[in-house]
Amino acid sequence: MKVDFIIVGHGLASVAVIEHLIKQDASFIVFSDENPNSSSKVAAGLYNPVTGRKMKQTWMAEQLFPYLEEFYGGLEKSLKAKFLHKKAIYRPFLSLEDQNDWMAKQNTNNQFIKDTFTNSQFSEFISDEFGGILLNHSGFLDVSTMLDRHKEKLIDNKQLTKEKLEYEKLIVNESQINYKEIESKKIIFCDGPLSRNPFFEWLPTAPVKGEILHIKTEKPLPDDLIFNRGVFLVNNPHHDYYRVGATYEWKNLDYQPTEKARKQLIDKLDDLLQLKYQILDQVAGIRPASKDRRPLIGNHPERKNVFIFNGLGTKGVSLAPYFARQFVNSIFNFEKLNDEVNINRYYPLYSN
Repeated sequence: MKVDFIIVGHGLASVAVIEHLIKQDASFIVFSDENPNSSSKVAAGLYNPVTGRKMKQTWMAEQLFPYLEEFYGGLEKSLKAKFLHKKAIYRPFLSLEDQNDWMAKQNTNNQFIKDTFTNSQFSEFISDEFGGILLNHSGFLDVSTMLDRHKEKLIDNKQLTKEKLEYEKLIVNESQINYKEIESKKIIFCDGPLSRNPFFEWLPTAPVKGEILHIKTEKPLPDDLIFNRGVFLVNNPHHDYYRVGATYEWKNLDYQPTEKARKQLIDKLDDLLQLKYQILDQVAGIRPASKDRRPLIGNHPERKNVFIFNGLGTKGVSLAPYFARQFVNSIFNFEKLNDEVNINRYYPLYSN
């Protein structure tokens, strides 16, 4: 079997890369073993242009967010499925000082700010006595549904193998790559946070464990909104519950939910939510991230047919489409990769 690309992994990063390879009429085969705890499977899929305690516009938002909705909207049509849910995010102010700080620095031309309130808007649901901001170009991606439908398409087209790629069986030469009966021109690793990839183990990764609660509230929250302060409250489109998250843990990298994270989430949820609720479940996943919190994308320093597209971290939904397009264009059309994501920033760490 001859292909242009072997792709390792089938998650959020891989889907974005694959769809842009298809636009280049490239042939490929995907290797993906099932991991029900992957970050793509358990993530809430939030995309949010204004983040952090100081409510700053997220990195490269003006480039990332317009293409995000175009890309996932097109993929919905291609897969005949619904998984992009555009919803306004409401960020309550924490205090009068918080409100005043925001009003002083507010840019009235900001495309991501739909409205600003100085008094409570949703007091029957949440604590927002000082008002808050309502965000545009936000919402969530039902990542699990997207992955399931995309995988079905690949299997139907005989483009996916449900097995773990064995690194030691790869034969990488200058002109081609051989793996069992497959001959490929190039290989792209989208293989997650704990892969122990021998080609890229020199990269300074920093996987992050995140935990999310599933809750049921005594009455439904507004369907067109996501609440976000300390924790986010996002509905699950297929089930009668809400997702509450998320935590960040860099040391104990396993898939087991913890009491520590449960308490953190409950404390923050109690500060935000005014309704009684019942905890239904708690799930954990590990996000592939880097030390400098920028994606890890590009070409191996010596092997020019070996690539990586990984390390998207907590903002994978918004980062994947834009940088997958740039990445694939860098391979086919010699487009320059953004310096902040290009792994050549870490080439000095590499030694053969």
